[in-house]
Amino acid sequence: MTYSVGIDMGGTFTDGVFSNGELAASVKVPTTHFDLTRSVMACLAGGAAAFGESLEDFLGDVGLFRLATTIGTNAVVTGTGDTVGLLVEAGAEKSLYGPSDPAPALGVFVSPDHVMGVDPASAAEEVLRMCRGLVQQGVRQTVVSLPAGRREDEARLRELVRDRYPAHYLRSMSLTMGRETAGTSDDAVRTSTAVLNAYLSRPMAKLLYRTEGILQQAGLTVPLLAARSDGTCSRTARTTAISTYSSGPAAGLGLAAAETLRDGDATAVAFDMGGTTLDIGLVRDGDFDIDPTPEIRGVRVALPVAGIVSVGLGGSSIASVDSSGTVTVGPASAGAVPGPAAFGRGGAEPTLTDADVVMGLLDEGQVLPGDIVLDEESACDAVAPLAGGEPVDAALMVRAAAHAKAAAALQSVLADAGVDAADATLYAFGGAGPLHAGGVAESAGIGRIRSFAHSGVYSARGLVDSLVRQRYEASMEPGERATTVLARLLARARLDLQAERLPVAVAPVNVELVDDSGAEQTVEATVDDDLAEVASQVLAAAGHGDGAARPIVAVAVETLSLPPEIPAEVLERLAAGRHTMPRTQSPADYAGLRHRRDRPAGVPRRGDQRDQERNVCWPEGVLSTLLLDLDDLTAEKTVVNGPALIECLGSVHAIPPRWSCRRVDADSLLWERSV
Repeated sequence: MTYSVGIDMGGTFTDGVFSNGELAASVKVPTTHFDLTRSVMACLAGGAAAFGESLEDFLGDVGLFRLATTIGTNAVVTGTGDTVGLLVEAGAEKSLYGPSDPAPALGVFVSPDHVMGVDPASAAEEVLRMCRGLVQQGVRQTVVSLPAGRREDEARLRELVRDRYPAHYLRSMSLTMGRETAGTSDDAVRTSTAVLNAYLSRPMAKLLYRTEGILQQAGLTVPLLAARSDGTCSRTARTTAISTYSSGPAAGLGLAAAETLRDGDATAVAFDMGGTTLDIGLVRDGDFDIDPTPEIRGVRVALPVAGIVSVGLGGSSIASVDSSGTVTVGPASAGAVPGPAAFGRGGAEPTLTDADVVMGLLDEGQVLPGDIVLDEESACDAVAPLAGGEPVDAALMVRAAAHAKAAAALQSVLADAGVDAADATLYAFGGAGPLHAGGVAESAGIGRIRSFAHSGVYSARGLVDSLVRQRYEASMEPGERATTVLARLLARARLDLQAERLPVAVAPVNVELVDDSGAEQTVEATVDDDLAEVASQVLAAAGHGDGAARPIVAVAVETLSLPPEIPAEVLERLAAGRHTMPRTQSPADYAGLRHRRDRPAGVPRRGDQRDQERNVCWPEGVLSTLLLDLDDLTAEKTVVNGPALIECLGSVHAIPPRWSCRRVDADSLLWERSV
């Protein structure tokens, strides 16, 4: 029996989905920031137990293993990345080769005090003195990024530093070259990309390589595939830190896009709210945008990213009162440890989850993953000071502030795309998504919501069907021939496909060519023939053979591959430009998806009895609220009128007053606002 594994490591919880093609199981555990590999192994132990296997036997039967993480996203949102130093050409210390002075990256991903200018005539000792100064200032990652025409000088600096500070020295220096991170000829974008990659590199490399090593020792026989920002994945050794940015949300967005085709929603907004971050993405006609040069915290980088906007807002987001007396929520997060005050693990600062407990949306005594038992008294003590000692008033203010922040982000995404909120359907997932979707949708003017039985592990489920994609880029240097550069990229692509044990002969390969006018062309190619000949044929097919009027200035090669069990027609569809995969499993395949330690979250159990209603504080007042399990909605057309709390696999779907909800299939719920 062969298993597919998808694990999504968030800032608060780590989610796993495990499938053997017939049955599926899910596990959710707290993210252990002091040792992130423990979260992965705890998830796997739960998955193995769900199928009645030992961990060693289970890992031996795993055919595909994909890991996503929002660690990079959370570091960007909360400003907790590594300390970076930067060597640039003298005179570019403030602009970083861009039009702005100072450059957007300064003070965001690199301190102005950690940027040094290198003159072409700088002596070796002068350069080494700069490097020593950066290390003494606490710099952990150093980037060297010189202008496009100074490739040889950049290589000289690399060898100089590495010779003086080799990797085996205790005082070694972690060094990244701009050209090794991004192939763009835009000096400013290349530099910003390398800086952000360094900002995220050390913790990401530690996580991925250590995890893969532990998994192999425990019995895993296939490569660990790291999820990427465009919704695809690649082998750990072929993954840059920056490419993992927003990888978990991208997997969720890819699944949402596939499900819009099933559900017939022409326009949908993915609303992925976890413990630390809210991620929003727009889907139209079953597809989503890929931005090749997105802005991340105002800094433009060369990174294909699924069209996702990340906001520092989640269940563990900390609430506070600003100088004007206004309650704000996020981006600072309490995580899972110590977590919200209601977790009873030493957290004392008020969070959105604490507000939910005070209002009764989450129930005292509810058991969360990791055997966390919610404590209402601690939640009240934490939030009360925000409103002069009145916990309910404070909780309402916290929830209102969170919903206003989320609604503003939603409205911005829709407005930028020219979409009327009334025409969109909100796809709510993530651990806190269905709990807050109703209030946010109402504030944003959206009248339809879909939520899912597996909302709490939605992105992990999306990983199970993700693609293996790799991209290689290069800008032409003076005197280089396009044929030589293209053949070099094709050789890298073939080597990586072979290393990842992926089918070389049938893997679609797209070659993108950009000439000096900025015109782009895409030509299909293969990598199982003589690569110099393939390169010549590609250039000739694009009209750029010998004697072409317009020279090539940039080249990119992109490979796409899937496991052998995926039908060939899927590869053909994806090679044609679609980002989303068709569902390889029907909703019914996930109807039995259950947590290993499943206990209803929103419905308190008392022996074999449970409450059918309880008083819950809504913005409209304290209202008697219906309590249901998903399994209570057996008839697909049964309509539940809000207010109601529906428990689905450990997450609570809060149906507000004036909204109705019905179960449309084994997998999903449809909410609609009353006129």
